This record gives sequence, structure tokens and C-alpha cells, in this order.
Amino acid sequence: MNSMTAAVFARKGVLEIQERPLPELVQANEVILEVEATGVCGTDLHILSDPPGHPATEGVILGHEIVARIVQLGDEVKHYKLGQRVTVDANLKCGLCRPCRRGKWNHCENWTTIGIFQDGGFARYVKVPEKALQPLADHLPLKDAIWTELLSCVIGSTDQVAIQPGQLAVVIGAGPAGMLHGLMFKAAGARVMMADVSPFRLELASKAGLEPLNVKETALQDAVMSATDDWGADVVVDAVGNQFQTALELVGTGGVVSLFGMNSHAKPELSQNLVTRKELRIFGSYVGYNTFPRAIQVLESAAIKPSSLTTHEVNVADLPEAIAAARRGEAMKVMVKP
Repeated sequence: MNSMTAAVFARKGVLEIQERPLPELVQANEVILEVEATGVCGTDLHILSDPPGHPATEGVILGHEIVARIVQLGDEVKHYKLGQRVTVDANLKCGLCRPCRRGKWNHCENWTTIGIFQDGGFARYVKVPEKALQPLADHLPLKDAIWTELLSCVIGSTDQVAIQPGQLAVVIGAGPAGMLHGLMFKAAGARVMMADVSPFRLELASKAGLEPLNVKETALQDAVMSATDDWGADVVVDAVGNQFQTALELVGTGGVVSLFGMNSHAKPELSQNLVTRKELRIFGSYVGYNTFPRAIQVLESAAIKPSSLTTHEVNVADLPEAIAAARRGEAMKVMVKP
């Protein structure tokens, strides 16, 4: 065998299934991984939109949420062994730019990303540098493990929220990132309302022990105020990227707003007076840094079990159809197995 089936970002808006040569070691610090599975991320959907909502390099194999085993080691790889199970921190930082020197790795000015700007995991094999690897326990179920990369980003948000038992969190957007916020808040003892328009996603939220709110059928602000005796939520997360004003209206005095979702086209009008009058704490959360070990710890300890949210398991050839289902709101997490 000298080729593999891969899902390639061919050109704007087009994902092609192609036969690609097997990756080969070039640098002594690289490894070859045999992919167990790779998750489909919302970023992949943005890349494949027309016009695109996220940059990527045409001709690359997509897929950055990778769970795999090492099958080949470069001569200088010292911290890992053949057959070891790993996940991949796909954002490769330079370590030299000003954000990196200040410890803000997630704002590296020179980073590149496996599965976005260089070949990723929607194939049987992928080549990565040793520094991108994170060890993963053999006992962790694959349908949970596939959430590691996204959870590492979400923890960058939930750590800043620091929600307390008994508090109320409202998460706007019951997609994968929103659901992980909900599961983390629930594990901390909070009450969680999930707001969305997709019956499919809201049903999954309900099965996960979260409170679903279909905003097409229920006035969200009325529901939140009714639940809090007209005070408002302790925490509101915008996991969509264009719900800032709604978040300001839902959060109670002294509350916290996390802006997690990203939409570069959204330019909403904001009531700045509400921020001042309610003495709100508002922050943006981007990718997260130094959060991969925490994400792995959370999953390996079974503090949350997102496996029930892994709704689709497909091979590479069937990936375009699964991505279409995700766009229709008929999928939560799509897991691609080569």
C-alpha cells in the first residue's frame, strides 16, 4: 500500500475525496501517526463555506481533532514510543514572537495548524512534530477521546467563568462547543439552560441532563427571568458568535458573559449602558492555552462523558454527506474513522 484515501480542501467551498501518498518522515523530530479517528469541527464547516468563514490552505488534508497511535518515530523523538496512543495539539506555535514570549501561546503571530494549513487527520496516516503530541490513556473510549481538542478550547472559557454550584448558566447555541460548556457547568453543580433552534440538538441536550429551550417556541428572556425571579442568569455564554446583545439582556447584575463563538461578519449594536449598570464581567475566550492536559484529565476521569453527543461515525469517503448533515443541524459530533 503506497496511498491512502483523504478528504482534501480542494478549493473554495469544495471538499474532495482523493488518493494521497503516505506521509514520510522528513525531520528527526517528527512522528507518523495511524489515525483512530478525527472529529469534524465547526472550523471545518467554516473553511468549506462559500464565502469561507476561516482561512485554510487549498490542497491540504483537513482534520485537526485527531486521536491516533504512533507507528513511526524520528531519530530525535525521545518522549514517546511506538504504539503509544496520543491526541494532537494542532496549533503549532513559534515560541519566539511577542505573544509567545509573554506566555500567550494562543495568540502566536506565526502559528500554523495541522489539518488547516498543513495535512491533517482525515486520512489513515498523518505526520506531526513531537511537540504537538499529548499522551492519551488507552482506556478512554474513542467517542469521548474525540472531544479532547475542542474541550481544551472550552476549558479556556469555563476556567474564567468559575461557575459555582447552584448558579444558573445560559448557553446560547447547542452545538458541540456549547454542549461542552453545558456539561462542564453541570459537572460543577450549576443549573444549565441550553438555547437553540434545532430540535435534534435540543433533544441531545435534554438527554445529557441540560434544560433545552427552543427559542422559536419560547421567549428566552421570559424563561430566564421566570427561573430567576427577574434577576437574570449568573453566567451567559455566547457559543454562536453574534449573540452579545442577547447575552447582556439575559445576565443578571454582577454576572459574567463569555464570548466564545466567533463570527467575523457579525456587527451587532450593543447597549453599553447595560454593561455599566449591571457591573458585568465580560471576556473573550480564544482557543485556550496550556489547557490540553486539563482537557485530557477531565475526560480520563469521566467527570464529563460527551460520548453520547458523538452522533455520527463515518469513513473518509462518506465525510461530505456527514458534513452536509452537520450544516443542517442534524449532527452533533461527526467522527471520521479511516
